[in-house]
Amino acid sequence: MLLPNWLVFSTRSIPFRTSVYYGLFKKCTGYNDTCRPFPSVDQHDCNERNFCEEWEAAAIGMILAAVVGGLAWLHLVSVLVGGRAMREKAWKILSVLFFVYGIRKFAILQFSSIAFIAHLYSTADTFYYGTKYDVSFVLANVSASLSIVLGITLFMNGLLSPPEYMHI
Repeated sequence: MLLPNWLVFSTRSIPFRTSVYYGLFKKCTGYNDTCRPFPSVDQHDCNERNFCEEWEAAAIGMILAAVVGGLAWLHLVSVLVGGRAMREKAWKILSVLFFVYGIRKFAILQFSSIAFIAHLYSTADTFYYGTKYDVSFVLANVSASLSIVLGITLFMNGLLSPPEYMHI
């Protein structure tokens, strides 16, 4: 999320090979290793209609997704440390947290941020021809997908598992 690796533009021509890395909060140039805030009104990044608003919405969505994801993992650790009664009830809260973290229909967090970046990637003139998705974009997709699978697994396990007292 914090690394400028969402989109990348690279030239392969020698001797002037250069790369431009776009992150949610900054843009870095590989030629002279300089970074600046992105998008910036001062640098005329916001000339296109709704570009800055969409990019900032994606950044805010990823920040909120990180907060909810952190809460989900914190709750997961507390459940693992807690007793049997806590584990029996925790699947409801955990599955909801993982769904909110990953599924766009419920909270519009991680997948909506990915969708904003993908939309701007394909429609904005800001990005040069040849710009590609980079590591952070791919990892966000993997994270959101795993979150959905984990949420469904926890929910189904909690729903279909018999209560502990039936095993006695």
